[in-house]
Amino acid sequence: MMPGSGKRVALWAGAVTLVVLAAAAGLNWQHLRFWWLFEPLGRNAQGCREYRHRRTGMVFVRLPGGTFWMGAQGTDPKGQNYDPDAEEDEGPVHDVRLGPFLIGKLEVTQAQWKAVMGANPSFSEGDENPVERVSWNDCQEFLKKLSPMVGRNGCRLPTEAEWEYACRAGTHTRFSYGDDPDLSALGEYGWEAGAGQWGSSHPVGQKRPNPWGLHDMHGNVSEWCHSLYQPYPYDASDGREDPATSGLRILRGGSWFDRLRQQCRTAYRNNDWPGTTNYDHGLRVVLDL
Repeated sequence: MMPGSGKRVALWAGAVTLVVLAAAAGLNWQHLRFWWLFEPLGRNAQGCREYRHRRTGMVFVRLPGGTFWMGAQGTDPKGQNYDPDAEEDEGPVHDVRLGPFLIGKLEVTQAQWKAVMGANPSFSEGDENPVERVSWNDCQEFLKKLSPMVGRNGCRLPTEAEWEYACRAGTHTRFSYGDDPDLSALGEYGWEAGAGQWGSSHPVGQKRPNPWGLHDMHGNVSEWCHSLYQPYPYDASDGREDPATSGLRILRGGSWFDRLRQQCRTAYRNNDWPGTTNYDHGLRVVLDL
């Protein structure tokens, strides 16, 4: 061995080790930051992993991602996503592929909104009631302030496709809990006008969850989505692209003001202008993985 070659080998080995360690640290940093910000809660009763944001207390459910049939049609009882109450702008039924993401187990509450924004705009006041009387624009301000608290990717409203994917939770029926032709189960899953629940919002999480453990996907407050409203036939993409800065925005899920049979169905599409506030407009938060 040449004089000094052993020293050179040791220096090279040390340099390689440092590079490997730096790369490993870079790859794991986001995971370490996630665990610092979110408390793992394990799997819920429906088998999905849940995480609690340590600072705000918001609980998120990890959805697996995949391909699903979006929309509804009322002409073919044997066809995909048949719904006799389907409206024209709910079609055509089409497949959409989504990656995994985290979505709020519950609608954003008034206490959570107040902790971030410093004020509560809601009409039906109650810390555990969903925040309402917020516009799409108000939601963007809330998300802008919340994003630094939740990590590098920040947070946002769900796209329309993500919302329906989350609501359906693998189902193809009128509601996430089934077709329910006589509406006998509606009072177990949603706050809505047709069951004597009209008049105000209600504390979140009191009704039974859908097959992925998400509450209040039907009723309570209508939830703003990121997506622009497009009439029939609407976009078959995942809705993430948004070149426009203005236009009608999507609301999903129906509310205490609506009747479950029509406006609270899984595929029902509502819309409003981004600056509009209403007593039954609220939100649910999504985090990218």
